[in-house]
Amino acid sequence: MLKSATGFTLVELLVVIAIMGIIGTFVLANYRSFGEDQSLKNASLDIQSLLRQAQTNATANVQCSSDNRGALWQVVITSGTSSIDLKCGELSPTPTPAPTIKKTLPMPTNIRISTGCAAPVEFSPVTGTIRTCSCTVTLQNTKTENTKSFTIDKGGSIHE
Repeated sequence: MLKSATGFTLVELLVVIAIMGIIGTFVLANYRSFGEDQSLKNASLDIQSLLRQAQTNATANVQCSSDNRGALWQVVITSGTSSIDLKCGELSPTPTPAPTIKKTLPMPTNIRISTGCAAPVEFSPVTGTIRTCSCTVTLQNTKTENTKSFTIDKGGSIHE
């Protein structure tokens, strides 16, 4: 009685290694694009978070300074810029100084911003509604050409 030999031939091992190499190449290529898409998603979420912070500050009537006058919170989103500013200005019947920057959100170098917001997005005190018109913000990753958009409605909601 002869025992049969068990194991893998050299050809079978080479085929498996070649298949693993091909799969590894695809995984590596998709991993790079996944990282770029994640950067785009994070930038969109960061801007939405800054908008919600301005809305919350306006709703809670957070003051810009210690003089207890009402505050106007706004987010300045300008097409083609590399940062977005959270600003606070005073509400009063007399002319006041320009709003001061409270926070600046830098954008990654590969993210391009385009917006339909002609003016800063301003939030009304107490209600948190937008004082300007509704607008859409679009972010584009310049490396992958992928885009991410969200809309800011006049009522104050922010949605994709």
